[in-house]
Amino acid sequence: MGVQLDLFKGLVLTTEQQESVDRFINSQAKNAIRFQENAKQLISLLDKSGFVKGVDYDSDLKVYEVTSKREFGYNYNNTNFNHEVTYTNSVGSVYLITNCIKGGKISTKKSNLDREGDKLQCTNITSQYRYYKPSSLLSKLKEYNEKIINELKYKNKQSVALNNVVNKYQKLYPKAKVTIGSDYRRGTKHYIDFPTVSIKFESGSEVIFTLGYGDKMEEVRLHKRHDAQRETAAQSLERFNNQKPA
Repeated sequence: MGVQLDLFKGLVLTTEQQESVDRFINSQAKNAIRFQENAKQLISLLDKSGFVKGVDYDSDLKVYEVTSKREFGYNYNNTNFNHEVTYTNSVGSVYLITNCIKGGKISTKKSNLDREGDKLQCTNITSQYRYYKPSSLLSKLKEYNEKIINELKYKNKQSVALNNVVNKYQKLYPKAKVTIGSDYRRGTKHYIDFPTVSIKFESGSEVIFTLGYGDKMEEVRLHKRHDAQRETAAQSLERFNNQKPA
């Protein structure tokens, strides 16, 4: 097994070790070429399909040289070794710009984009894990971003309604503790959270409301209640007997 001397770093590598280092350097260079070519094709497809750079999509692609110490070889047969090497590094991606709600405001985030031939996939904005025609995905992107904007508007409206309901019942029952809470119900695919308003009285009795719908959010609906006062069966029968017809 031959050895060779690295005159600059004073490191001695066997011929096989040098071949391992060279394979890594060549592999990284080829990956960078493929990386750039794939990105170029993807961007071309987006541009031709009506996506606007900086509005609908963007990229943070970087191809650069880096020098660092890396491990080569394998532990299982004791061929591993460390060596400082300069190679081409490729990082980043082409991504869609999607809306999100952050700190009560509309913000944006990067959503991963994948290509298969002339079709695209972005699972963050679609309900199905499949590839779409670029024009179809662009429509879904705009629908998704509009949905997030409407969602924020709804949350803001909901927040105003919750505060108004709390103030209303706090004035009606000043000794009670009126708070905003939440509960959940089972949806078709997952659990759905919704806000509630709880009125807890000094006795321990509690009534919980949910908001109304649409423009009538402040017309609350009974969700749950707990009566701290317990009745015997005879007391319940007597009370029911004395109730007036509805």
